[in-house]
Amino acid sequence: MKDIKLTQENRLEFKNGDFILVDGIDRVKQQITVAVKGILPGTWLLDPKVGVEWFSGLAVYTSILKAQVKNAIRGVFGVSLLKNYVFETDTENYKVSGTVAVDNENLNFNEDISWK
Repeated sequence: MKDIKLTQENRLEFKNGDFILVDGIDRVKQQITVAVKGILPGTWLLDPKVGVEWFSGLAVYTSILKAQVKNAIRGVFGVSLLKNYVFETDTENYKVSGTVAVDNENLNFNEDISWK
């Protein structure tokens, strides 16, 4: 399965006027980033269940938010196992890290989410 590559600023990436595609581990890493901090539930046309509800008070309930982030990562196509999941928070920032198994390979990820 392939996906359209995004830049660090979550914009479509082009080369010579064409989309750049990502596959394999790179696709999974990009989709984890998008699932964790890129979209809200119900806003993705192709799958309204994808995303994390960062607003509407869940920031106060970190245990619920932690579970939602974990489910978003597990829901990425190709992720067969989530290991070493860490969810840290202070008043304005969240840090999510861990390792996922993808096609018998391990992929480490580390995402920082800020309210500012």
